[in-house]
Amino acid sequence: MQHTFDEIPVIDTSPLFQGGDGAGKPGRDGVDRAIGGACEEIGFFVISGAALREFAPPGRLASLFRFFDLPEERKRPLARRRFVPANTNSYRGYFPTVDGDLSFKEGIDVGPEFVHGDPRYPLEHPLIERNVWPDEADLPGWRAEIGAHYAAMTDLGRILMRSMARYLGLEEGWFDPHFEATNSTLRLLHYPPRTDASLVGVADGHVVHDGVRRPVMAENHVDSGLLTLLYQDDTGGLQVRNGAGRWIDVPPLADSFVVNLGGALQHWTDRRFVATAHRVLGDGRERFSAPFFFEPAVDAVMHPIPSAERPPHLEPIRYGEHLIRAMQSFVETRGVATKS
Repeated sequence: MQHTFDEIPVIDTSPLFQGGDGAGKPGRDGVDRAIGGACEEIGFFVISGAALREFAPPGRLASLFRFFDLPEERKRPLARRRFVPANTNSYRGYFPTVDGDLSFKEGIDVGPEFVHGDPRYPLEHPLIERNVWPDEADLPGWRAEIGAHYAAMTDLGRILMRSMARYLGLEEGWFDPHFEATNSTLRLLHYPPRTDASLVGVADGHVVHDGVRRPVMAENHVDSGLLTLLYQDDTGGLQVRNGAGRWIDVPPLADSFVVNLGGALQHWTDRRFVATAHRVLGDGRERFSAPFFFEPAVDAVMHPIPSAERPPHLEPIRYGEHLIRAMQSFVETRGVATKS
């Protein structure tokens, strides 16, 4: 049952990065309890601490967002087939803003770089696809920066999953094998100021929050995946709905990441952890964010984890099949189901 929380907890995760083994790490048990409690009660929390600068050095994200400065003719060759039918990529790549949709954002999705012929990444699977890249001359160093941030987020995801495993009473590395062939997605997002044209035909394009009428930039939704690690700029606008239906602001803090759970992790923990609805509101300024969807292998089978109180009551699910079904409700991934 989701609680009627009034704020999003901010957890100093420094003890998770201090090295060494065993439960005797100073402060680590307390961090595990704070993370686990937030997973059970809210499904959202903010991790902070100077150590997180190693995962997102100053300036790296700003450099990655250079992509959105490219003219449309440079982004169009990277667009998904849904938006440019002549292109062959359907899962990875660029998606533009769409007038008439409740959400209003453009972005690009990047997945793992894998060796050709690696059996863990079968190209016939709808969610396994090679990345498409802009010309190096257009964005010098950008591809290498993407690779560095992707690797850092993968490491951070593993650290957090190990904390959750300890909280659940599992071996620390219990989740690790499921991520050996991770198909995680790094998404860069740009929310331009919402235009009147973009709202034509949209029934609920504005909401009143704290007495102010604001445009919706990302509609009310629950993430479908496992774990989302979000870098957001200082614009704000991200909100989480509590158990009483009230929208709570997520603070945009320096040296932090927002962490939220998706429906797959809720299922995997047999609903002990919760996935929570959230949205983004605009205020007339452009906004940038970089969610990293930390995901297991597409063929990972998630057997619901039993608790000490009772055996699991949900059925196992295969991650890739779950994700394909869930993605049909999102404008940027709708229609990703088959290869052609």
